[in-house]
This record gives sequence, C-alpha cells and structure tokens, in this order.
Amino acid sequence: MSFGLKEKMDNPVLFRGARGAVFSPASVPDKEKISKGVAFLKTWGLEIDVNPFKKCRYLAGRDEERAFELASLLEKPYSFLWASRGGYGSLRLLPLLDELVERVRPVWIIGFSDVSILLNYFFTRFGLVTLHAPVVASLFETSLCTLAVLKNVLLRGKNIFLTGEVWREGEAQGILIGGNLVSLVSLLGSRWAPDFSGKLLFLEEVNEDLYRLDRLITQLYHAGVFKKISGLLLGEFKGVSYQEIKPLFLEVFNGPILAGLPVGHGIKNYPLFIGASSSLLASSGQSFLLQKF
Repeated sequence: MSFGLKEKMDNPVLFRGARGAVFSPASVPDKEKISKGVAFLKTWGLEIDVNPFKKCRYLAGRDEERAFELASLLEKPYSFLWASRGGYGSLRLLPLLDELVERVRPVWIIGFSDVSILLNYFFTRFGLVTLHAPVVASLFETSLCTLAVLKNVLLRGKNIFLTGEVWREGEAQGILIGGNLVSLVSLLGSRWAPDFSGKLLFLEEVNEDLYRLDRLITQLYHAGVFKKISGLLLGEFKGVSYQEIKPLFLEVFNGPILAGLPVGHGIKNYPLFIGASSSLLASSGQSFLLQKF
C-alpha cells in the first residue's frame, strides 16, 4: 500500500444543524464526561450521534470493533467525527484501517493526544486535513478562550494564529504535522510514519519524566527527523519546565523553534490544522504560527 501524499482535501465550514458522531478509537471514555461534552457541542447548534462502546481490557472494545466503527462512520454523510478520548489504542487500528477504508470524503476528524496518530494517518494517506483539538471528554475541562477559538475555526472558517516564545530565530513555511510526542515516536520505523521532509513539526506531551523525554527526542534525532523538518513548534509539556527541556531541543535542531504554544493537555488546548500549509515566524520583534483555513 502506498502512503505517498495525496492532493490536499479541504473540509467545509460547519453550520448550525451539521451532523457528526463521537467515536472511541482508544481508551475507555467516561460516559458522564461524554454526555457533558456532547451537551455542550449541541449549544453550538450541532447534531451529534454517540455510538455505544464496549470494553476490552483498557480499550473501548476489541481492535476490530473500534476500527470497524470508524470505517463505518466514514461511509456516512457526517460533517465531523469527534474522538471521545485519547489514552492508548489508535496505533493498533492502523493495519485494520488499511483494509477497511479505501477512500474518504471531506470530513473533520477531531481529537488529540493518542488520537494524533489518526490525524496524521488520514492526512498522510488521503490528504485529509484534520483538527488537533480537545476530545469530547475534555471539553468541560477546557478554557473558554480555547472553546471560542475552536468554534470560530469550525463554524466560521477562521484562520489559526498563535504566538509563543522564540527559542531559535528563523522563518519557515510548510505543512504542519505531529501531535503527541510518544504517539508520534511510536510510528517511527513503520509504514505509517509520516514524511517529515520540509514539514513544520508540532510536539506536546504530558507527565513524562525528563529522562524519558530525552529518550524520545533522541530517537527522533537518530531517525533523522530533525534534519528533514523546516521548523519546530512546541506546545505544553506538562510535568516538566520549559527550561528543563529547552536544551534537549536546541541540541538536535538548528532551525527556527517556537515554544510555549497554548496546545496540549492543559486547560488551554487551542486547535491546530494537521496537514495544512502553515507559516512560522520566530524573531525578536514578532513570533507566531499562522494557519489559513
């Protein structure tokens, strides 16, 4: 199976009454949190179907059940598919999705953390731009400013503009890929690893000790990732300080680095387009990431 990049597929702006579905590709979600998240999204005028999930150990059903659910949802005329939660399990679905999904139409696939594996998979395989944003279970733990930006992106087609801290000056343009660091590293060496050439790479992580982050960053370095990308963007690394991880990235990448983006496992988890053309400016006078809808 070829994973060469297909022509980019643009998704539509959502409208009041747009129908979508919640899917569970990874760990078992909390039913109460899902109910609250769905109720909140309905205040935006969205119609949402929630599929029942099963439990298999720490997963929301057997691999075949979770993969078939997602493949089936992709065949229906939904405008968006929103992950219930992350955790672990998306990686196990990829060989099954290779067989079950032959094509996709424009549809928003939304989530983050472990689900970033699927965001990159659908972009790499089909050219589908996906949305790195809070999962349904975390919507009630997300800041109001984040939710306002998310609504503007999905329902009004607004661009994404984020500022951060300059760790190394420079300017770069390219397609943005990435997401959760552990999840991304799990793709290395497989046929599902994205093509990093000329890309802007975004990374975030939660509750990993500094030495474990060092190991993950070193693995990316030995895989040649930092020689291929054009720019590096860093979100929240919850559990460690930026001053602790700053030397780790400066040692391995010589291009522009913009850190401290309000994206990750905290209450500020602003949306990012995975697969969209993006511009990174990191200078003493101005620093930002711009993604056009």
